[in-house]
Amino acid sequence: MKEIVTAEKLLDDRGRLLRAGYSRHMNFVLDKKLVRSPRLKEWDFYQIHFDGRYVLQLTLGHVSYAMQCAATLIDLASGQRHVISKLATVKPSFKRDMPANPEVANTLQYFSRNVHVQFETTDKFRRLAFTANDYHGIKAEVYLMLTNVSKSKEKMVIATPFDKPKQWYLNYKENCFVVNGYVRIQDVAYQITDGFGLLDWGRGIWPYRHKWVWGNGGTNVNGKSFGFNIGWGFGDTSAATENAFFYDNKLYKLGEVQEIKLGESYRYVDQDERFVFEVEPIFNNHTHTRVLWVNNKCCQTFGMWSGYVILDNGVKLTVPPFVAFCEHAQNQW
Repeated sequence: MKEIVTAEKLLDDRGRLLRAGYSRHMNFVLDKKLVRSPRLKEWDFYQIHFDGRYVLQLTLGHVSYAMQCAATLIDLASGQRHVISKLATVKPSFKRDMPANPEVANTLQYFSRNVHVQFETTDKFRRLAFTANDYHGIKAEVYLMLTNVSKSKEKMVIATPFDKPKQWYLNYKENCFVVNGYVRIQDVAYQITDGFGLLDWGRGIWPYRHKWVWGNGGTNVNGKSFGFNIGWGFGDTSAATENAFFYDNKLYKLGEVQEIKLGESYRYVDQDERFVFEVEPIFNNHTHTRVLWVNNKCCQTFGMWSGYVILDNGVKLTVPPFVAFCEHAQNQW
């Protein structure tokens, strides 16, 4: 696997990916002026798991011709979902404001008459706010503070090519945020104390039709943060996979990971058996978005994950049961 350890340009002057590989920090320098396609997709997606049973998701992004901001609150025990989603024509100013580097200070925001969204990044915290006032009869308030953002904290960053030379994907996953705050949607309200958060940050030129498998989750093990990220099914990952786990804010890189169906359960294991987990499903968050030529389907299965990982020094770390997910998506967008 190719690791990028110093800052390098992502694209050449013709908009082609210069080098595929992975990094522990954002060492890929994205210059949007070098993008040579009108089909740029950009998103910031946050997911927070708290109290052992609730999941909050916040999204802000665009697919060149349209933008979306959304908040979803899921009760994994009851299956109840509360969703606010706004689609709008994307403005050039919004696309310009989507940051090219998630590790530098920035503020990404969207304001309309009924919906206000703001994602603020600093070198000490991330602050997320989402408010909606009678949007289709729904009121919402979300105020979150994400900590554990030290510069030494390692992430999973990957640059992936597709078949066509001007198609590429730059992805940044940061796990193990500590999340505190408040969420209310309609008459459902919760105080969030020491929740587990992740950021999925993506920029790229994708094929119209594509699919992926993506799994992620976080917990504490022996008083230290633990998280993982697995994914495959899109692009050419011969230079690097996005499979990895995190312990005490350090990245441990993995090769290929296999998903094995065992009746109603699942097993995930990497090729070196350093990442081995059994999963008992809890809830399937199935979504299907179909608008004009957009047709996106996703089955996001939350479950109780338990197993072990092996650190680079050979130490076996047993991970008690915790809530995480793996999703299968098939998209046309």
